[in-house]
Amino acid sequence: MGTLTRGRLSLLSLVIAIIGLLAVPAAVADSTACASDYDVTIETLLLNPNGGWSPSETTVALTTPIPAGDYTLAMVSYDDHSNKGVDQSDQLNEQWFMQLLDAQGAVVFESGVSPDLPDGQDWLTFNSSATLTGEAVTMRVVHAAIGDNVNSILASCAGFTPVPPPVGSIGDTVWLDTDGNGLLDGSEAGIAGIVVGLGGPVVGSTTTAADGTYSFGDLPAGTYVVTVGAGPAGTALTSVGSFTVELAEDEDFVDADFGFTPVIVEPELGSIGDTVWLDANSDGVLDGDEFGIAGVRVLLTTPGTTGAVEVVTDAAGNYLFADLLAGSYDVTVDVSTAPTNTSLTTPGAKTVNLAAGEDYPDADFGFAGGSVLATSAIGDQVWMDDDLDGIFDSGESVLAGVTLSLFDPISGTTQTAVTGASGQYLFAALTAGTYEVTVISSTAPESTALTTVGTYAITLSDGQTSLIADFGFAQALPTTGFETADFGIAGLVLLLIGAAALVLVRPGSKAPWHLVNAYEVR
Repeated sequence: MGTLTRGRLSLLSLVIAIIGLLAVPAAVADSTACASDYDVTIETLLLNPNGGWSPSETTVALTTPIPAGDYTLAMVSYDDHSNKGVDQSDQLNEQWFMQLLDAQGAVVFESGVSPDLPDGQDWLTFNSSATLTGEAVTMRVVHAAIGDNVNSILASCAGFTPVPPPVGSIGDTVWLDTDGNGLLDGSEAGIAGIVVGLGGPVVGSTTTAADGTYSFGDLPAGTYVVTVGAGPAGTALTSVGSFTVELAEDEDFVDADFGFTPVIVEPELGSIGDTVWLDANSDGVLDGDEFGIAGVRVLLTTPGTTGAVEVVTDAAGNYLFADLLAGSYDVTVDVSTAPTNTSLTTPGAKTVNLAAGEDYPDADFGFAGGSVLATSAIGDQVWMDDDLDGIFDSGESVLAGVTLSLFDPISGTTQTAVTGASGQYLFAALTAGTYEVTVISSTAPESTALTTVGTYAITLSDGQTSLIADFGFAQALPTTGFETADFGIAGLVLLLIGAAALVLVRPGSKAPWHLVNAYEVR
């Protein structure tokens, strides 16, 4: 604007000066330098306060209050230098500053002083930062009045643009947790194409990259929930399915990892059974009044493979092959183990196409013939009698591979059986009568001796199954050569060794001695 000197002014000079000061071109109102979220049109001419001119400051009510916070500030100065016909070289100290006031009139922000508007230009935009400590409702603009040679200036406008707060991010990896420990180990690979969702101040979703990583960026501070979608088929989560993240300003959270492990699906197992019976009417149908045949061997094979699984029918003639995978099986009855003078009334083999989890109960085999109804049986257990009490207790081990003999005094015939993996044996398909069951001690483990009788005499009726012929063995001491019969079948030897006594028993006159207990002698 026109230079204001401190000397006396003529009336003409004063009029010219006022006209020059108040002539504001229309271009001022079209300026876009202040365009922002909060822009204020001022267009106030600030006169030289050192010369006593007024106004040197003014107050502007804000149409929209400006909230507290950080902003970038644009202040625009104007003087019509280019249209003045006088020397502009002394247009100095055309400067101003502003203050923002809250509703109580307290200053919540004061700007810096704008630079002096150069003589060769009309406009000057001064950019700076601004931090408002409270909500502003009023703006005060003030001539800076720096130095002696002060000139007027037009405060055109001001613009406040909020500074976005620092942003952060949330990630990081969806991986194949091969060892299922819930930890992302160095050798484990990421999983591509998994959807991850984000909820909170920012809502969205993304898909994992080829290496399994993902990231949500440009996030303001706040509370977020990160959720993983479905994993690959045949996998299950080994981590949580979602994370709640309290994200601070400028934080990069990289621990929202999700692990999936392969799920081993146990196959559904089935079974095949069921009965070998005495087909009294030879019709090939198991009728309600017909009896099962015990002790008959049944074989299970898989077509195209070698080897067979075998079971023996129980006292009711039933058998079962359990825990079978789906597939084709051949079931065959061993006719040599059926009662004498009998023959099949059904096919001796069946092919069963077993579905997953299927229990097939129709692999039955019928036998007819024979003059005597052979439906009785004798068993049952051979075991290691660790506590020497002659009773099969829980926790005591069984003995497989031990041979037993069955003697029929009437016919004078003997048959044998061998204990299976459970230590059990069974003489089946017996007629009514009296039998002697004997354990063959030489087939028991080496250096063991009986703790029970070695022979049972058992009388059976028609259809009776007797499971009382149990035989116990215990570890024996080395044979001493002591053959006296004075102690009988339950002989005792007392050996005094210093102040201790050892009690040993010998179940039979020829059996090895073994330790029962040790006692202190006083």
